[in-house]
Amino acid sequence: MHEIALVYILDIPYHADKEYSYFVPSVIRDSVAPGVLVEVPFGKSNRRMTGVVVGYGDGEPDERTKPITRVLSDEVLLSDELLGLCRFVKEYTLCTFGDAVRAVLPSGAMSKVVTYYRVIPEDERVSATSLNAALDAIGERGRLVYDLASGRQKFSCHTLQAEFDFDCSKILTQMVKYDLCEKCTETKGQTAVKMKRIISLSEKVREKIELDPSYFEEVITKLRGVNQKKIMLQLRDRDGVDSATLFDEADVTRQAGKNALLALEEYGLINIESENDYRNRFTADGYSHHAESARVSVTLSDEQREAYEKIISLYESGKPAAALLHGVTGSGKTNVIMESIERVVRDGRGVIMLIPEIALTPQTVGVFMQRFGERIAVIHSSLSAGERFDAWRRIRAGEADVVIGTRSAIFAPLKNIGMIIIDEEHEYTYKSDTNPKYHAHDIARRRCRDHNAVMVLSSATPSVSSYYKAKTGVYTLVELKQRYGGAKLPTVEICDMRGETARGNLSPLGEHLSSVLREDKKNGNQSILFLNRRGYNNYVSCRTCGHSIKCPNCSVTLTYHSKSRLSVPKDDPEFEKYRRENGYLTCHTCGYKSKVPEKCPDCGGEHFLFMGCGTQRAEDDIISMFPDLRVLRMDFDTTQKKESHEEILSQFRRGEADVLLGTQMVTKGHDFPRVATVGVLNADSSLTLDDYRAGERTFAMLTQVIGRAGRADVPGRAIIQTYNPTNEVILMAAHQDYARFYEGEIKLRRALMFPPFCDIAVITLSSADEGYLGLVTNRMYERIIERTRADFSDVPVVLYGPFEAPVYRVQNVCRMRFVMKCRINRRTREFFSELMSEFAKFTPGDVGVTRNFTKTSRKITVSVDLNPSTV
Repeated sequence: MHEIALVYILDIPYHADKEYSYFVPSVIRDSVAPGVLVEVPFGKSNRRMTGVVVGYGDGEPDERTKPITRVLSDEVLLSDELLGLCRFVKEYTLCTFGDAVRAVLPSGAMSKVVTYYRVIPEDERVSATSLNAALDAIGERGRLVYDLASGRQKFSCHTLQAEFDFDCSKILTQMVKYDLCEKCTETKGQTAVKMKRIISLSEKVREKIELDPSYFEEVITKLRGVNQKKIMLQLRDRDGVDSATLFDEADVTRQAGKNALLALEEYGLINIESENDYRNRFTADGYSHHAESARVSVTLSDEQREAYEKIISLYESGKPAAALLHGVTGSGKTNVIMESIERVVRDGRGVIMLIPEIALTPQTVGVFMQRFGERIAVIHSSLSAGERFDAWRRIRAGEADVVIGTRSAIFAPLKNIGMIIIDEEHEYTYKSDTNPKYHAHDIARRRCRDHNAVMVLSSATPSVSSYYKAKTGVYTLVELKQRYGGAKLPTVEICDMRGETARGNLSPLGEHLSSVLREDKKNGNQSILFLNRRGYNNYVSCRTCGHSIKCPNCSVTLTYHSKSRLSVPKDDPEFEKYRRENGYLTCHTCGYKSKVPEKCPDCGGEHFLFMGCGTQRAEDDIISMFPDLRVLRMDFDTTQKKESHEEILSQFRRGEADVLLGTQMVTKGHDFPRVATVGVLNADSSLTLDDYRAGERTFAMLTQVIGRAGRADVPGRAIIQTYNPTNEVILMAAHQDYARFYEGEIKLRRALMFPPFCDIAVITLSSADEGYLGLVTNRMYERIIERTRADFSDVPVVLYGPFEAPVYRVQNVCRMRFVMKCRINRRTREFFSELMSEFAKFTPGDVGVTRNFTKTSRKITVSVDLNPSTV
């Protein structure tokens, strides 16, 4: 038996993140195995912390080896493959092992040890030091902390620190020393497993009914309770029914039903069994309304059949492989994918299909549910903790072998993966911008290698890097060049908005697009309008000094939102006052909200300019211009409630609205048969991004949104409104000419040495103290130069910076960064890892600063993002 276990602590700084050896007491030895969560003492203070066992150590324990306190999980949560995946994520993304575990496991599956403090009431104190003497000993600041903490049942150091601008940790240590408060721990368990009771007639009763059918009537006659009789009548010809359904059908209350069941079980008339009750809103019954749009049996065209056979030949090779399925919008890529999935699951293997947006979930699940039924599990961030946990449990138990979801679904615990599909593979949402900063493509490649599976990337506008790999033979290129069923690509019209502005039209809708909306309404067709900015106005500025109103916590302007439609005419003298009172300003970065001020905070001016246009204002203008048009708005503000995505899209699919207006949620992958027109209200917005992929993203966005039109028998047209009608990217997107766009873009990237010809790493330093941040940033610059000239001279890098992050201040934390062009490999990661570890332990003394800092202001956070979604 193993006496030493190797444990990773989950909540630990990067520089201390490593395997620790712990003694396994004999009483829990049978429960300790790789993949279980345990509670362990850590550090000099033996603080109880959560860890995960990753293996066994050699040798014998000595007096310094601490014991595992207890096992927190009843079962192995991480299989050998998932433990290996956690190691890969840690090394590949430069995160802690705990960050990787939290990405792989749903929060509901994890138990954790929580540390908190409790003020000891005066009558419970056992210290010889009196209360007043103890308060004198901890000083004036200590009294402030004690007074605040006394009003709380329990508190953490973190919550206290948020209330004070001085370091609370040392004061709390003193308070514990003088018996003013005590340090406590508690274990928060995993989300409860929900069970349901299945009721059926007992075997004895069934046997007697078979021998004598009149026996059932005798039983009913003998029963005195009315509710007992009702329940027995419902069970007569049924194998089993859950108690909630039984009570409804028998028309009895829950409590009365429970009492009746207890009595019937005591009489030996019924059996009661417990069964998993999965919290799952994605069921075949729940998605039966999608049956109209789901092609249950699909006949593949010759072109689709050829694409399918190429993908399946890779699958049948039994080796890890990757294919890029490149097809024009509406070419039937989903049909090819569904046929491929069916082939894989026939072999008893699992499939993961990733989609870029939660908004696509209802349509995708509806179509796939008609084909694969209850074997589907759905994972995305809008599910409750219980729903995610139950989806994870179903997958792990083998009850679901087709997983559909957004980025995090790539970690689904399938035991035998045959294929991983990444739909709309070009989307930046597949890259996480919080720890662990993984890209779904990288995780998919790793898992396909582990399972000898096939990765299929699908898109009408593949990322330049993926298409380059397909052209150079790293991926197999599979193409669909025709729309399915002979459908025609929509005609595209480019509208020059410069003339509209000159004629005094300041509405987001041009004259031509307005007339087309009227025409679609008349013909009974629908329209989709895309505007990539939410809110009412982009910003509010003072007419006197010209300054815009900014967020007090972040270095961004506040966006104006209205509480309801602005019903007062714009030429009304009271309009500005009404607009101020009917709206509010909000920060789209940190969520800060405020009223529109009466006067400019800079100069005291009383008049403001409300500039720019977001989806809220566009909705207002459309309704004002066309009162008979039914408009649905779909953006971040209208999709906050649970299932709001499904509700909006279902309404539009049922024809309850004429226009669907929204942000990028409306551009990707949707299939609405009655949509005749797609309008892009401001095609220039993404072209001005300070990012080397601005052209690529604009081309993809326009091509995708154009593809939403004319997908059935209705002829489609797309109208692109722009102030730059001769821009080559816009013109190529209008012609759906990806090949020409790629050729121009790849030449430019080769000349300027951008991905795929290099990798990009962004190092970000963050601190609440701007001066200290500057000192540490300069020190890091020196260390990068020193290390790349000495220990890491074999790591070629091109360094840019330091400079301020695009949004310099976020929630009162300032950010500086370096950008590096390099080639990411094991050696490069080692360089970044050592740099992060060194600066994670940085103190003011390392840069010669002697003045006192609070715990918060002296804290420097260093992160490295490899090939980030935005640069």
